[in-house]
Amino acid sequence: MQIVANIVFLSTFYVSFAVGLALVFGVMRTINFAHGEFYMLGGYSLWLLFGLLSGTMPDGATFIIALVVAAGVVGTLGILVQLSIFHRLREQPFSIFMATLGLSYVLQVVVVKAIGPMGQSVPAVFPGFVFFEGMILPIQRLVVFGFTVVMMGGLYLFLMHTDLGRAVRATAQNRTGAMLQGISMNHIALTTMFVGSALAALSGVLMGSVLIISPFMGGEALWRAFIIIIVGGIGSLSGAVVAAFLFGIIDTLMTTFGAGKFAPMVDAMIMLLVLSFLPSGLLGARE
Repeated sequence: MQIVANIVFLSTFYVSFAVGLALVFGVMRTINFAHGEFYMLGGYSLWLLFGLLSGTMPDGATFIIALVVAAGVVGTLGILVQLSIFHRLREQPFSIFMATLGLSYVLQVVVVKAIGPMGQSVPAVFPGFVFFEGMILPIQRLVVFGFTVVMMGGLYLFLMHTDLGRAVRATAQNRTGAMLQGISMNHIALTTMFVGSALAALSGVLMGSVLIISPFMGGEALWRAFIIIIVGGIGSLSGAVVAAFLFGIIDTLMTTFGAGKFAPMVDAMIMLLVLSFLPSGLLGARE
């Protein structure tokens, strides 16, 4: 049963990080290579706010404030990236790749120079454990799981039950058709970049409460997210969720049985295997 709990915890992390990247690609049809650094900025938002507010209010309140601040600040950064890079280079995907890759390095260097290259951590916001059916469940991880479920539920409600969310879905499914219906592509692009960037930051805050926060934490997470959205189907949110749980199962089992160091290689092999037989991914639509 402990393995099941570990699978759920790891899969929810994969979901929280990969869904934002899948959303941006689904609408923009290009990858934001700075997505991992937006995740990193979310983690440092938590660390900085804990340093500033520790002792002045309950840790739980600081945690909530960090979620709100990180989402707002990094979401706004996403809008700036859309206006300065994606919009100006919209017909040049390779230039967007180079520009966002450069931005990721710039953000890393800024954090290293401002804070240092060493990893940071925050004290347990919700310390303690819950023992259930032979499982040991850290309360902090249960809180992260709960917030991830709420975050995904909020995204689902936004996309399925609001006019703006339906416009985002329409644009992802058929950009030309959406334009013919009078949907503003600029408006949708700004909305998508804000939401996708905010999701990365929220994931950074949530995982920053249980992992070491470092200037380079976004690199591995971004690589994992690429594999997830490619296997799930590029641009498919449901595919990203399915693939996240698939790799959550695989990575947890490999770690449990002592083969965790081979997990990245196995994940990459699975990606290549899926692409060989299903070029559009598990749930991706054919172009």
